[in-house]
Amino acid sequence: MATKLPSTLLTWLIISTCALTILYSKLLPYSKPSSSPPPPPVPCNLFAGKWVIDPNRRRPIYDETCPFHRNAWNCLRNQRDNMDLINSWKWAPADCELNEIDPVEFMGVMRDKRIGFVGDSLNENFVVSLLCILRVADTAAKKWKRKGAWRGAYFPKFNVTVAYHRAVLLAKYEWQPNQSEISIVEGYGVKGVHRVDVDVPAKEWADIGGFYDVLVFNTGHWLCVVCFKRLALFVLSASSLDVEVIHLVMLLQIYIQ
Repeated sequence: MATKLPSTLLTWLIISTCALTILYSKLLPYSKPSSSPPPPPVPCNLFAGKWVIDPNRRRPIYDETCPFHRNAWNCLRNQRDNMDLINSWKWAPADCELNEIDPVEFMGVMRDKRIGFVGDSLNENFVVSLLCILRVADTAAKKWKRKGAWRGAYFPKFNVTVAYHRAVLLAKYEWQPNQSEISIVEGYGVKGVHRVDVDVPAKEWADIGGFYDVLVFNTGHWLCVVCFKRLALFVLSASSLDVEVIHLVMLLQIYIQ
């Protein structure tokens, strides 16, 4: 015959069970499953915004000793006037906050990657600043100029390469002196034309696509009306532009000079 539990012990078991049940029901709303994904980031167009002055903005996180500056471009070392005002400008997106770059975090994300910049001096200036910023995370960074790069750096701590390739129009172009067969430029006082094949990539970057994991382009020269003084910009595309459009582009470029 089974032994009966004492009434006092039975009572305490019932009370303990009820107490644990109530406690569990209270704590349940505060527990979160570990497998739940984080909420998606709020979308933001970083390109919609404006330049603003932030009086509390700090100086650049690098100093005048950065080896990737050209001496003539090292505003910190050359003590350019109004540097405090220049450094106070920042880009402010319209609908979100753009945090300052964290070089250590950036290099951690880009570990074992190669980043290439292609374009004109706008990208070159950006690359110089970026190299100096990233050097804060790896002071053992070394200058790197391979694959036809004009300038760049290798960061051994993170196995990251960042380099700049100069290709001002991105497309293949060549200078052609004013000749009789280019009658369209006669009478406009130009010395010749730049023939631009817009469907042919410039040789400066045509063969590096497979080397880099990320490529960043800029097109400043296409919007620059003084970059080809006294010259006509002769735009050619193998079949996508007819002669009427080509002549119109040429004459417009001559006119705005």
